[in-house]
Amino acid sequence: MRHVLAICAVLALASACPAIAAEAERLVSPPLSNFVPGYSAANDAQSIREEVPRGETVERWTRMVTTQRFTGLAARSTPAAYAQTIAEQTPRACPGAKVSPVASLTVSSRAAARLQVDCPRSEGGVPESFLLLAIAGQSDMHVRQVAFRGAKSAADLAWAERYLGATVLCRPRDMQVSCR
Repeated sequence: MRHVLAICAVLALASACPAIAAEAERLVSPPLSNFVPGYSAANDAQSIREEVPRGETVERWTRMVTTQRFTGLAARSTPAAYAQTIAEQTPRACPGAKVSPVASLTVSSRAAARLQVDCPRSEGGVPESFLLLAIAGQSDMHVRQVAFRGAKSAADLAWAERYLGATVLCRPRDMQVSCR
């Protein structure tokens, strides 16, 4: 479901992606204890990295943290519009899903948005939920999602909210302590 929604959002908002990426912006969050990279890919238009708990895979996971970059998207759209596109397309990917209102906020002095989606039955037939944070960089859109497959607890959601709440956007030569 995550991949379908992310691709649909990008296609809906971007007619073409420029080949030149903005200068080395990146999302920085607290270390993920006991998580390992499960998948990663990048090109001039976008990048994705999926991290899962040690012993799990991107096919069989209980938690997943996904980090994406969409080149040039922030120059054409806003984090709130990106998140709203995800919200609007969720019912097609997951009938019966509960989608929170898009919350606009500021992260690292940049426009950002948050969203939560709870899907009662994902493609695998089990519940899947994710919290999404989108941050506008100079020209790129940076997105981090924390997803849960199967049952999730209040403690799981609190962990995800703390993790995303501690995420910052670091720019080249940024002097924020978390960026060094």
